[in-house]
Amino acid sequence: MWKKMVVSLSISFLGINFCFAQDKNSGTFPQHIIKLIVPFTPGGPADNLARPLVEMLNKRYGYQIIVENKPGANTAIAAQYVARSNPDGYTLLFASDAGMSLAPATQKNIPYDPAKDFVAVSMVAQLTQVLFVNANLPVKNVKELADLARKSPNSLSYATYGMGSQSHVSTEAMDRLLNIEMVHIPYIGASTAFPDLISGNTQVMMSAISGPLPYIRANKLKALAMVGPERHKSLPEVPTISEAGLPGFESRGWFGVVAPAKTPPEIVKLLSEKIWEISQTEDFISQVIDRQGFDVAKVKPSEFPEFLKQDRIKWKTLVDQMGNALN
Repeated sequence: MWKKMVVSLSISFLGINFCFAQDKNSGTFPQHIIKLIVPFTPGGPADNLARPLVEMLNKRYGYQIIVENKPGANTAIAAQYVARSNPDGYTLLFASDAGMSLAPATQKNIPYDPAKDFVAVSMVAQLTQVLFVNANLPVKNVKELADLARKSPNSLSYATYGMGSQSHVSTEAMDRLLNIEMVHIPYIGASTAFPDLISGNTQVMMSAISGPLPYIRANKLKALAMVGPERHKSLPEVPTISEAGLPGFESRGWFGVVAPAKTPPEIVKLLSEKIWEISQTEDFISQVIDRQGFDVAKVKPSEFPEFLKQDRIKWKTLVDQMGNALN
């Protein structure tokens, strides 16, 4: 009789454990607040994309996701923080080409490995860079900017959102193609650079269109060219950089969500499905993507891991070609 009871209890115990395991890995996530770590300052392009994404996720699915800004070190502070977090889906990184692709190409020692420390969740948006200047700078196009810079080398300065950032690498690449020299002024985020650009303390910048767009529309900054293959519907009158005299040159980026490596696949799948679904909704596209000048994400979650791999290769190749230009 006791043997039968022991066997029965053992089977019941195993059954309970099995049920708990099933419950733990399905249907109960999330059970508490999720933190989305944004590696840039509040008010910049990344922040202006992440916050409405979170609001829509919370509203539609009843989640409790909060945005936490951890700017600095060209996204390394935020990336390291997330990489070292528990891989349970409750700490996510709002990633971009800056930290995932450019940092390993431009820095010898970064405190995380983009290829090994993270798992791709979902792309959220893509973006085209715009070349813009202080509104009072006496230039109307790229040719006039180049002519002015050649007259007095290093008399003009250009702002970026950090050493080794996309704006830094892309502007230096453009300078080489135009055979000009400008002084680099790095900031901790795009939003912190705009006041100096508007006042004229710095004169030139290349960044995602979403950040400077309100100032361009208010004539506080002047757009010279879209640094992509086509004109942008937010500023249809602004020519492409190819039309402006630099055929084939472009600078495009992306924003997306990644999680710490070893995050359970079922949680990654759930998050990727929900984030991608929001990113493709009419409300998100009209209220966020179009209004702020982003491009709708074209890379599906299933394609995102390979995209990240190829993006790292692309930027490393460009940086290697530039040699000492970024020093």
